[in-house]
Amino acid sequence: MPDPDKPMSDREMRSQKDLLLWMNALEAYALDWDKTFEHKASYFTQEFWYLLVRCMINAWNGTPLTVSGACQQMKSGSNRTREGRIKRAVDDGFLVKRQRQSDRREAIVVPSEKLEKMMIGHFSRTLNVVSDCLSELNRE
Repeated sequence: MPDPDKPMSDREMRSQKDLLLWMNALEAYALDWDKTFEHKASYFTQEFWYLLVRCMINAWNGTPLTVSGACQQMKSGSNRTREGRIKRAVDDGFLVKRQRQSDRREAIVVPSEKLEKMMIGHFSRTLNVVSDCLSELNRE
């Protein structure tokens, strides 16, 4: 990943037209996320994005996150605040909290079927938008 603190060369800079295409794709992503979560403002934050996306990735990779691991995915807030976000996602039916099969003393959080369905739809729709954007950028 390029260092945002390092100045870009003129060669690396993109045209205004390219950037407008990209900004529209990113805006479509954000609007789709908001619509996916039925415009619930509290889920329109990067903290829930990191939490929910990382829970899906880890579950799909066969390495579900512990509660502690899920808390570490969020970038701000005390442990109590982070655990409160997890509790809210569980209460709202997006995450499932359960004991790990191999060690019943350890709790894990995994995406619910409801969340998986929502996220598959969101990422499929937005992947199509970004693919179209990249196709357009590559035509030039």
